[in-house]
Amino acid sequence: MMQLGLWLEIPARADLGRLFDQVAALGFSSLHAHFPEGCDLALARRLTRACASSGLTLAAVSGYANPLRPDEAPMGSTLAQLADLIELLPRLNVRRIVSWSGSFGSGLFDDHPDNHTQVGWDALCASVDELMPLLDAVEAVLLFEPYYTHVLGVPSEVVRFCTEFNSPYLGVVLDPPNMLPPATWARQAELIPADVATLARHVGLVHLKDMRLRDGKLDLPGPGQGELDYPTFFAALEAAGISAPAIIEHVTLEEAPAARAFVLRQGSDQLSSVRHA
Repeated sequence: MMQLGLWLEIPARADLGRLFDQVAALGFSSLHAHFPEGCDLALARRLTRACASSGLTLAAVSGYANPLRPDEAPMGSTLAQLADLIELLPRLNVRRIVSWSGSFGSGLFDDHPDNHTQVGWDALCASVDELMPLLDAVEAVLLFEPYYTHVLGVPSEVVRFCTEFNSPYLGVVLDPPNMLPPATWARQAELIPADVATLARHVGLVHLKDMRLRDGKLDLPGPGQGELDYPTFFAALEAAGISAPAIIEHVTLEEAPAARAFVLRQGSDQLSSVRHA
């Protein structure tokens, strides 16, 4: 059974005890924490105390850097700040840390021809080489979140990358909307089972969101608000035997109960929810 959690931004000055009690009261048992303003030792200590008080488990944290443009922080983290967060993981009592595989494009999700050549591959490998001693020291797992314009944009490239490094400290976030360009949505029944089966042995976390077009542009809302074929997705998870934590994302606290109810209806055989709101 997969543990169901919530992706949550952690502001530096938030009342974490009150915030985490709210999350627990909504029925969630775990968190994927994102730090838009960074995380220091003091925040790490406050977070672990608040988790213990509210009964929540920290399933993963975000260190969303762009390894191909390492000095930029499109989601609050440069590559150096990602390295600093890895060193804090024992204080946070968590092993999973999530980042992007990256793009040379001017925007984080913009495509660039070098993303799909040896140039992009070598740049990503060089960044991981820098991080690997830190991951080894704290026995943490760096999970790359693929995106179809990035270096790791398709399942075969993720598998190739993980196979080349052959490390227990590298894996992937399973997140179908990130890997399905809109032109492929009519083929979900074919593509999702194949993608899940290909990635299964490298999956360390599952993200649950949705996908739709707004004025011709890709929009990624919370679960149940788009066109993702959830029955096919959950059937593929079960067939692959994936038991990694599942995290609802792209919802506010106000939207979280409806998203949670939708996900539990779709994945009643795959998901466990310790709490019942």
